Amino acid sequence: DPIPVSTALLGDMSDTTSTGLAQRLARKTSKQVFVSYNLPNTDSSFTLLVENRIKEEMEAFPEKF
Repeated sequence: DPIPVSTALLGDMSDTTSTGLAQRLARKTSKQVFVSYNLPNTDSSFTLLVENRIKEEMEAFPEKF
């Protein structure tokens, strides 16, 4: 299946920020990903900045991921 499975273990089940980010990172890395996203609800552009920064770190330091 091209879309990785994700689930929320704690917190508000209606907030899909963590699960969506985990799915995108898992698809990019082909690895299991755990995400805890505990920032206050912000606009989608801030979430995109967070995701892009994580991807930059993954590219710069692949041995850590």
